[in-house]
Amino acid sequence: MTSRHSLSNRAIRVLLRGTLLSYCALILPASASVIVQATRIIYPADAREVSLQLSNSDAHPNLIQVWADINNPQSDPENADAPFIVTPPIFRMEAKSGQTVRIMLTADHLPQDRESVFYLNTLQIPPKAPEYSDQNRIQLTLRNRLKLFYRPNQITGKPSDIESQLSFHIAQQGQDWLITAHNPTGYFATLTAGQVLAEKRAVPFKTEMLAPFSQAEWRLVNAGTLPSGPLRISAALVNDFGGQVLREYGIAR
Repeated sequence: MTSRHSLSNRAIRVLLRGTLLSYCALILPASASVIVQATRIIYPADAREVSLQLSNSDAHPNLIQVWADINNPQSDPENADAPFIVTPPIFRMEAKSGQTVRIMLTADHLPQDRESVFYLNTLQIPPKAPEYSDQNRIQLTLRNRLKLFYRPNQITGKPSDIESQLSFHIAQQGQDWLITAHNPTGYFATLTAGQVLAEKRAVPFKTEMLAPFSQAEWRLVNAGTLPSGPLRISAALVNDFGGQVLREYGIAR
């Protein structure tokens, strides 16, 4: 992605200049008034492009910038490294209006037996409020970040198979317990709100996204003594539409 597609560093500095030079700087409240009509994006391998819809609920226009990266939360349009072209890369959204963004794959060397994940960024830059034109201020920008999954046609099985193929193992390590989660599918598995169900107890733990054909370890901290009988995991599995479906899984010891 070339620099002509991005907002110049000078323009960004203009938005922020003078802000930190005064103890009387005014910080304006911010809200995510430009809404992205998705929580994740699936890019099928046979698609020429996919579209993403944005809407501006503000009574004023906003400047929007869009780019994709591989896995860099600090990325900006000038170092965007994902193999996608996003168009338009920068645009003005009028008040109470919508905008369609097109995403096009530019690479042909991605793995074909599993999904690949990238991240789509949208940056909202509000206009300068005329009533504060004579005051030092902070110009706040709002950034949203979505997972962008490239999905080949050659993956064995279907996305719905993830639920039945995930497996879990638990073992004690000192005062803690270690849960090992295994994903044998070619799809990413995103679990949230993990809990170990042990008799009348529910012990929460932090989960993360499981890559295809991989495993991850999650630590159950200060769980105390768990019963020797069967244990189960309760977690929400995120589907293609961003919905969360509560599921339970057995745990091997």
